[in-house]
Amino acid sequence: MKNRIFSTFASMLLGIGIAGADELELPTMKEGLWEAHTQQTIQGKTFETSLKMCKSHELDKSMRETAKSARENLRKMKQCGDAVVTRPSANVITSESHCAKDSSVIKSTITFQGDTSYHMEMNVTTPQSQTVTIIDDRFVGSCPADMKPGDAVMGDGKKMNLGAH
Repeated sequence: MKNRIFSTFASMLLGIGIAGADELELPTMKEGLWEAHTQQTIQGKTFETSLKMCKSHELDKSMRETAKSARENLRKMKQCGDAVVTRPSANVITSESHCAKDSSVIKSTITFQGDTSYHMEMNVTTPQSQTVTIIDDRFVGSCPADMKPGDAVMGDGKKMNLGAH
């Protein structure tokens, strides 16, 4: 379970990182408590997770930097070409990258609804497998007094800090 949570969090970072190419400006999202629902299908098996996370602009910046580093490491490891990133509309960002090492194709689409929610779909296809990750993340209000940026509560009630301090 813990590995799936971190895998989901890593997918979220990579998806944001892939779509967040340096030349595109991502919208600034609201600070406060966010609730994410993730559905990940790996070779026909579907896993669902949810979490609530306290976010700040500083944390978002840190997560984007982490995503950029992860994206660069993934590209090197899988020998991926530069992602082709487009913005078909003001609130949609898409990217596609092809990797030589495992012949994988990574496609990502993020749709923003103002500064209060986004929907991300990421599809990673190799000749042997396919992984589809769908994340719906939305602002739900102010962070509770007992949570600081980076604090997360999983769907099962377990608490952890996913931020960089």
